Amino acid sequence: MTNRHRGFSLLELMVTLAVASILLVIAVPSFRDLMRRSQVSSASNELLASLAYARTEAITRGQLVSMCPSANGATTCAGDNAFESGWIVYTYPAGAASANVAYASSAILLRATMARSGVSIRAKSNTVITFGQQGQLKPSTPLTFVTCYRSGGSTDAGTSTTKVPGTQLDVNGSGSVITKSLSDGASCTPS
Repeated sequence: MTNRHRGFSLLELMVTLAVASILLVIAVPSFRDLMRRSQVSSASNELLASLAYARTEAITRGQLVSMCPSANGATTCAGDNAFESGWIVYTYPAGAASANVAYASSAILLRATMARSGVSIRAKSNTVITFGQQGQLKPSTPLTFVTCYRSGGSTDAGTSTTKVPGTQLDVNGSGSVITKSLSDGASCTPS
């Protein structure tokens, strides 16, 4: 019997590396877009969950429950329409406050959401969102939120593309929410 060396030839290794390189060049951009779509979807779903939670708590407690963008990720309303810095859901003891009142020391904090990176979450207006005892908005003016991807250090409203579409949440006067995807090039600032 002859003693044969087992292994790969240099040519076989070079072909394998070339095929792996081609696959990597194709896969990395697709994976990057997948991660960006996941960021937008996650942020939009977290906002949707907080809106549903605030509405449910208002019905369960039989009192007003409010939500606003957070300035510090914990206990201060920002007073603007940018929710990517986080938001808080809170209520006041019965009879202590009226609708659309910013968080104060007498409020009961129900939920605090931390800042989101890589996304822009904007509301149509910068008013405090309040749900009444029957789950309706107070006042019943419909709300619109838009979530879009934006690059790391940017502070703009982000972009909606074919590969990474933005998401729009419409809250009607009764408090129910409709979700839809934005088209390519659609504005990431609610109008």
